[in-house]
Amino acid sequence: MMPVIWLLGLSGSGKTTLGSLLRIYLEANDYHVEFIDGDSFRQQFGYSGFRPQDRLRNISAMREHALRLNAQDKICIVAAITPYDIMRQKNRERFPVYREIWVRCGMQTLLRRDTKGLYTRAMRGEVKLLSGVSDAFDEPKKADCIIDTDSLGLAESYLKLRDLTLEAIQEGLQQPFAQTMPICTGRELSFAYNFC
Repeated sequence: MMPVIWLLGLSGSGKTTLGSLLRIYLEANDYHVEFIDGDSFRQQFGYSGFRPQDRLRNISAMREHALRLNAQDKICIVAAITPYDIMRQKNRERFPVYREIWVRCGMQTLLRRDTKGLYTRAMRGEVKLLSGVSDAFDEPKKADCIIDTDSLGLAESYLKLRDLTLEAIQEGLQQPFAQTMPICTGRELSFAYNFC
């Protein structure tokens, strides 16, 4: 059984960037991969709204979608805010091989990255129900990995995620880790440094 790699964290923390890098790497190494981005999924399937019940419904739909893909022996990478503990607990109950990665980033860094002005407008009360500002974001207590993107560079963050994913793949395959772990090449590192 292939793993589900679930990246969670506040908007702008780097979930989609890291998930995209991981997908490119895995596909280059002949793994069957599906990448589910929260924003794209919501737009594609028409899941609107940011009230708690809307968020619960959206994450539930993403979870079911990932389960269907995972049943086809695909590695699923999910990048979604996933703000509530109950969502993460359901994930741990449903996925046989699951890794929860908290992509953590401080508010000062998020404000600097805030190209859409979401955080600035939320702090002025102009944007309602923004996770971490005007809506809850439960601090993850059981994350398998924490990636601090305001202190780690992109390449270091990506390699931390990549190594955890390879370990999860080995758990799913029940094979010794060293047998199938691809080598990190200079080209791969260069790509990670220059991705954004």
